[in-house]
Amino acid sequence: MSDTPEYDDVSPIAGEPALTRPTKNVPPLDGGTSKLSTHQPKKANRSTIVRTIQSLTIIAALLLSVYSFTVLEALDQTTGGTSEDAAEILVRTEGREADHICIAGGADILIGSDANNNGILEETEVTSTTRLCHGETGLSGPRGASGIIGETGYTSLISTTIVAPGNESCTFGGILIASGIDTNTNEILDVDEVVDAELVCDGVVGTNGNAGQDGTSGHSALVERVPPPRHLCSNGFVINFGVDNGHGNGVADDAIMHDDEVVESLKICSEPLNHGPVSDFSSGITNSFSNQCSNYAWSVTQSVAVTAGSNGLSGCELWISHGNQDSATLLLDINPGSGDSSPGLHLGFNKINLDDEELWLFDADSGVNGRELWVSNLTQSGTLQLTGYSGDGILPDSVHTTWMGGFIFSDSNFDFMWTDGISMYNLFDAPFIGLAEQILLDPLQAKISSHQDTHFAVSDSGLWFSGIHDDFGFEMHHLSNAGDLTTWDLNNFEDSSPMPILPLGDSAVAVADDGINGRQLVELTTSGSYNWLTSMSLQSNGNPPTSVGENLGLNLLGDRIIFDAQITNVDPTVWSYDLPTATLTELSSLIVAPGEQVAPVILDGQIWFDCITANTAEELCVSDGTTDGTKVIHEFQPGLTSAEIRGLASTEGHLLIIANGEDNGFDTGHCLWSVDSVTYETQIVYDPWTGSGNDSGAGTYGALLNSDGLILFVADNGVSGHELHMWSSLSLTDEWLIW
Repeated sequence: MSDTPEYDDVSPIAGEPALTRPTKNVPPLDGGTSKLSTHQPKKANRSTIVRTIQSLTIIAALLLSVYSFTVLEALDQTTGGTSEDAAEILVRTEGREADHICIAGGADILIGSDANNNGILEETEVTSTTRLCHGETGLSGPRGASGIIGETGYTSLISTTIVAPGNESCTFGGILIASGIDTNTNEILDVDEVVDAELVCDGVVGTNGNAGQDGTSGHSALVERVPPPRHLCSNGFVINFGVDNGHGNGVADDAIMHDDEVVESLKICSEPLNHGPVSDFSSGITNSFSNQCSNYAWSVTQSVAVTAGSNGLSGCELWISHGNQDSATLLLDINPGSGDSSPGLHLGFNKINLDDEELWLFDADSGVNGRELWVSNLTQSGTLQLTGYSGDGILPDSVHTTWMGGFIFSDSNFDFMWTDGISMYNLFDAPFIGLAEQILLDPLQAKISSHQDTHFAVSDSGLWFSGIHDDFGFEMHHLSNAGDLTTWDLNNFEDSSPMPILPLGDSAVAVADDGINGRQLVELTTSGSYNWLTSMSLQSNGNPPTSVGENLGLNLLGDRIIFDAQITNVDPTVWSYDLPTATLTELSSLIVAPGEQVAPVILDGQIWFDCITANTAEELCVSDGTTDGTKVIHEFQPGLTSAEIRGLASTEGHLLIIANGEDNGFDTGHCLWSVDSVTYETQIVYDPWTGSGNDSGAGTYGALLNSDGLILFVADNGVSGHELHMWSSLSLTDEWLIW
């Protein structure tokens, strides 16, 4: 997707107190009562908890048994002896009385090979043991006042059903594990009481073949129990199942479960996945974020947020958070005292990897050397200044991207630079470019520079970019992965000013001006040829258009390019160009100003964007590339009141959106909403400041960030001002079993 301008509101700077608002209770970090559930069973007593833990143990044992059988049957049988020689993998569970290891008792899961083929897992055959301990009984607290007698709670039930071979979902049979609430108290899990059902399918049954040569020994099955990521679940566990085969970066037969050896995981949390504020740099209702202090990212490998933020004392500096308020730590005061280093102000936070170490590149001002490029491995000692220009090395017009394992940026000299996080090179002298190619590039290096409207686009063939060439002006260029440079002169009269750019592998489509027909779509190939695709003109007078792809950009949807263009005196509308048929189509004349506020998102064969119609203010639109499929999908604010959309992000099967809407007739303020990409069902998934009429101002500062299922954005909960909030899109899936 091509670059799209961002919407920016004038707002208080970090450190200034927020407007006075009535104090309001804040939702707990665990989210409290879920809005997605219409029934919550009452708190279980100890016997119910014990039964629940025992049920989980049975589920784990069943899953281990089926998994072990599947792994065994999937092994290569062409090099072994007869089927009678094979040793079956067995699983046995044993109850465990209270002892010094499991103070409250528990269960042992034993795994091993049936070496003597007697169908019994004997002690000498056990190769792996997993211990599940019951939680200890907590100390008795002081007796509280008697409360109102409530209704009798319901029991959770689990049932297993054998699935016969020939089933449509499980060809070779398996087990159906169903769970639910015994609402009619008959101690039977009826069909209408089932809340969740999971199929565990058997693998294909092998056939007996002719006796062959003895095969090599197989690899052991591994099972491990690990704590859950603390930013997701505060109370739960994860059981990983795998094979000690050295897959990926694993080490074979070392009896250690490496990440790449994990085949399946059972993830259980005793409460809804964590969500809520993950920072409070400036205590009280004072804002920690502002327009000059609003960049952040999430490190998947280290499970930590890296962010700019202000505590009101040190200015806007570099912070990290492990996903909750208590873990927020000032990593480094880059501009000591009350000065602002404003990390990531112009370049944001960008991840690269060097020798298997994750590095983050960003711009910051130390107060001494001006705004320069910095690098951090998220330790204080590993946070260093990379560049040292005379004055600012990074400007507001500096552009950037990641390519060839490093980071490209334009500096204050308008040169294109490349770094691996340690060394700095002119782009055309980068170490991945061979000596022969560098010799050819040397005379061109001084002729090519960046422009304030320079755009980058990366494809398998190399780097597409727009920049100034002293001989041709502001034109298109392509630098291959091997260092071959191609330049196009698309306008013989003046600059063609190409932007945006849509890479298509060995070709790319850009919007450019040929000097006669105005701004049109042009296709360029790595061989140096080009072909103008469109010839649009203004309806009023036939003059060339001047506004094409400026807000919606260029987006590939199947074989169609979706973009915005203005051919009337009103506003831009949505257009489609079909690459195979060379057909240009206006998808809707009623939907105007597409993508004017936020960058569009492509999800499940559709493009989602903000829009305006004659009957609505700014709302959410969608297009599948056809006229019938281009429409307003939801009115968050009915009538001519704007939804004030401030962010779009995609996750599995859902679009996430920050918008100001109504729920059951009550104004919710800016919340995080979810839209099902198939049914278009819309619901609030997280409201930072609950209550009718309460506006969290979500998205006022910073972007809506989606990183590995974690959603980060800045919002006000009515107590701590504008802080960084987190919510997980995994709440919309069944990846975690919430118990």
